[in-house]
This record gives sequence, structure tokens and C-alpha cells, in this order.
Amino acid sequence: MCFSLCVASAGAQQQRRPPEIVISQRTAETLSLTKVEPDYPDAVRSTEIAGQIVIAFTIGRDGSVSDVRPLESGVFGCQSRNSDNPELRQAAIAAVKQWKFRPFLLHQQPGDAGEPVEVGTAVALPFDFRRSTGAASASARAGMAPCNPREGAAATTEFAQPKVDPSRRVFGAPVIEPSRAEEMLAHRVEATYPQMARIARIQGNVILQVLIDKQGHVANIKPISGHPILIQAALDAVKQWEYKPFLLNGEPAQVETAVVVKFRM
Repeated sequence: MCFSLCVASAGAQQQRRPPEIVISQRTAETLSLTKVEPDYPDAVRSTEIAGQIVIAFTIGRDGSVSDVRPLESGVFGCQSRNSDNPELRQAAIAAVKQWKFRPFLLHQQPGDAGEPVEVGTAVALPFDFRRSTGAASASARAGMAPCNPREGAAATTEFAQPKVDPSRRVFGAPVIEPSRAEEMLAHRVEATYPQMARIARIQGNVILQVLIDKQGHVANIKPISGHPILIQAALDAVKQWEYKPFLLNGEPAQVETAVVVKFRM
């Protein structure tokens, strides 16, 4: 008796691993078969507030939904607003649990039939309980709304990127112009395009500030800008770079510089 209870308790405490592939809200919409609207209780509707709640979930190989949970911020930048009410959250979760999707097919090479795989996603559910606006019911019935205007643009365009500041100092070492540092590059490893970024058609630049030691090794890196999905791939590549030693006053010296890693589809 004790053994079975202990096993059940241990199983309940195990956390399910999140899917390795994450798709955007726009991609999830193309797979949608059935959507159920949240049935918000009267106590929630009487608050007369507007906002949206971000709900994350997993789409299984058969298109079923599991692991449904609210988020403050989604993977692609969407933010929950005015969604702290527990009853509002519960109504949104209950609705999404009933959604059904076509399986997401992962194609190993062009032309193949594709294999159903488990994917994660996050969607924003808008709500508007204000009596003074005629858009309330239409907004609440939308089912899925754009998480962030930039997400839709990401399918065909790059994210806006700040310019590199060549005088930026992060590690307290002498700063080398990026063009000069590139001339001293002895070994370069190209970044691997993250699979989830390809699926979501995310592209753009990642800017890193790199500390180079006296031997030319990359001693430290700090991300300055870039999409979160792309940053780790850039870090994994640049930390393997090797430079010729930089000489200041004839002696090998530790220096820092900015590196731009470009991701293009």
C-alpha cells in the first residue's frame, strides 16, 4: 500500500520535459481545427477591463492539447495584460484544453511526407469586458489574436537591429574596432541556425561583446542584442573562435570587441 502511494506521488511530482520544437502563434493558427471560446463567469465580466492572457500549451503528435498553462510572457514576445484574476485564467485554460489541431509535420528533407512531432506554442487570448466599447464582443470572440505585431513581420522580414557601438566597453579592457578584430580572426566557427527559428522563420543579427585574452582565446562573452532563440546559437559558435594575439605597446594584451552574428533564411 505504501509502495503504490509512494510511486504515485513520485510520478505526480515529475515535470514533463517541454517540446524541443516551439512554433509561433501564426503557425499554430494554420494547424487549428477546433477552437472553443472561453466561458468567462459573470464575476469576471463585471470587472469591465480589457487585456489579453497568454496561454502556453503543447500540441501532441495527434494534434491534441496538453500541458496548458498561463504565462506572463510568451516565447515570441507577447505579454499578458490585466490577466491576474484566477477565474479568468481558469476559464481560458479550460477553453484551450478543448482545442484540436492538425499534427505538425517535421520534414527532414524537401519532398518527404513529414513526421508528426510534438511542438510547444503560446497564444494570446484577448478579452474586453468594457461596456463602453462596441468592439468588446468581437475582440473576445477572436479566439487567437496576434501576440505581437513583430511576430507576423518575422515571417518575411528581419527584426530591427541596433547599430554596433565600436566604443562600447563591457569588460574594462581596451576596445578594438570590430573590423580590426575580424582581421585578427584565426579560427571561425559558423553558428548553427536553430531548428525552431527556421520553423518560425526568425532571422536577424545577434550582437555580442567579446573579451579576448592575451593568447587570443575568447575569455568571456556578453549578449548585447538579438532574438532570444538566436542568441544561444551565436554564443555557442563565437566561444570557439580564436584570434591572433593583440599587441599593445609591443606586448600581448587582453582586449574586447563587438561581434555581429547574422542569421538569414
